[in-house]
Amino acid sequence: MSEALVKSVIEIDLAKVHPNRLNPRLEIDSQTLNELTSSIKKTGLLQPLIVRQINDEYEVVIGERRYRAAKKAGLKRVPVIIRRFTDDEVIELSLIENVQREDLSAVEKGNACKQLMKEYPNKYPTIDTIAEKVGVSSATVNSWLQLVQAPRELQQLIAPSPKIGVPRQEGKIDYDTAVTITRQIKEPEKQVEVAREIAKRPVFRREAREVIARVSKQPEKPVVEVIKEVIEAPYELPFRLDHMEPILKDIKTQTSRKGIPDPKVKVGAIVHASVWQPHFADLRVLSIERKKLGEFTEEDAKREGGYTLNEFKSVWKDIHGEWDDNESVVIIHFERIKGATT
Repeated sequence: MSEALVKSVIEIDLAKVHPNRLNPRLEIDSQTLNELTSSIKKTGLLQPLIVRQINDEYEVVIGERRYRAAKKAGLKRVPVIIRRFTDDEVIELSLIENVQREDLSAVEKGNACKQLMKEYPNKYPTIDTIAEKVGVSSATVNSWLQLVQAPRELQQLIAPSPKIGVPRQEGKIDYDTAVTITRQIKEPEKQVEVAREIAKRPVFRREAREVIARVSKQPEKPVVEVIKEVIEAPYELPFRLDHMEPILKDIKTQTSRKGIPDPKVKVGAIVHASVWQPHFADLRVLSIERKKLGEFTEEDAKREGGYTLNEFKSVWKDIHGEWDDNESVVIIHFERIKGATT
């Protein structure tokens, strides 16, 4: 990176600072911007902006949201660090900053990558070179670029990258679902229709993938009808093959899972126990609780499939890689519905 002009923090007039014309961000969430504005009004701008000098004024390189919030808060002067950056370094820094903080959408990231490859082909000749610089896989960059080619209406439905397990923004679809749509459905109009219908409902990723797969195989079937079929179908609760017999013999009467359970898994619900497909038993959910692994008892281990506690720990490590006494998991207690189709 180029040598800094000024290594220390100084204050300059905010009127001389301008937004980054190379920033890949298309929009900033108004709620988070308002929250940041409120914080700046109370405590001031605690973290300096990183800017570069252009003639007698300055352009934001890092800190676009802080810059906008400072203007909204009515600040007259702001702390900055002035450095020399080339245009490609500015795009690169903006992309890396936002990828690491996950507050750009996949489309915005794709546009930034496309711009780097188009304008600086010697420095970024391939997807691999960008992936290495940004610190993500080549497959991820390829997915971002693929979404740049998607219909504009579909792009607008993609939420900023959420972490797995976090409910997506209402009226939006997650990045993974958008990529699946573009890969499995070829007609742009159908892509938009599927994305729009999924965005209307609290459809989880597993269900969304099932909807997309069915639409691709039955394009003549109305999308709304496909979604209704998938949502109303019993939840498929997957098990290992060696758990089939203990379940059918009523030895295994609980299962412990990481993450947040699907909304369909609730007390009184009937779910399908499956080893891939088809399901081999119908289970009635009796109760759901959270417990730390370190609180598991010999009785818990027995209900997990007739194990001793040490045997269950070995099974858990085989599936998840490690046993952490402090890790909180979801325990689903169930009973097999005898006489149900298997």
